[in-house]
Amino acid sequence: MKPSLKLYIYISVALALFVLSALFFAWSVGYMERAMIATSLISALIGFSMLSASLYMFRISAYVYGVEKEERGPS
Repeated sequence: MKPSLKLYIYISVALALFVLSALFFAWSVGYMERAMIATSLISALIGFSMLSASLYMFRISAYVYGVEKEERGPS
């Protein structure tokens, strides 16, 4: 039996947040090079927040996968 659509949605949202966090980190470095300190710190904060959210979504997707696998029974 295939995993549910909910699992794929969680994983895709987590991947999107992870990519966005990397983008914000890169922007933060770019702002720091141009001596825009406050903007750089805000971008880094947003990047860390998105990284935290993506890791939480990966944890939720692992939980959903485990629950679905338990409902299906052992293979």
